Amino acid sequence: MIQVGLTFWSILRMGMMRVASLKTRQVQFKDIALSSDTYPENAKPHQNNAENHFETPVLFYAAVGVAAAMGVANWGMVVGAIVFILARLVHYKIHVGKNNLRHRFMAFLAGLFGLLICWGALGMRMLDIA
Repeated sequence: MIQVGLTFWSILRMGMMRVASLKTRQVQFKDIALSSDTYPENAKPHQNNAENHFETPVLFYAAVGVAAAMGVANWGMVVGAIVFILARLVHYKIHVGKNNLRHRFMAFLAGLFGLLICWGALGMRMLDIA
């Protein structure tokens, strides 16, 4: 639920930034009709972050969905999920904040490590069943 909430929050913040840029006339409707590239710089981190929630988190959703459907969740998946979600929260804070690329990449790697734990635990559990 936390990852889903973070995704919705990210999309909501992006929308708020976009609406604000339209209200302050930093961008016109005709400028954004075919591309979102013309939004002002302060809206772009939120846009990029919202798009980012449909990249590696998809692997997280898939692992959780498979585990739930097959009834094979285990403690390894829980640990991996916690690592992933905490890393995604840190990644969000960095991405829409100072956007230090080194720190953001470290948060990304931590999340990737959490995903690896999730999928490894899921795979080992599924091998026990087969």
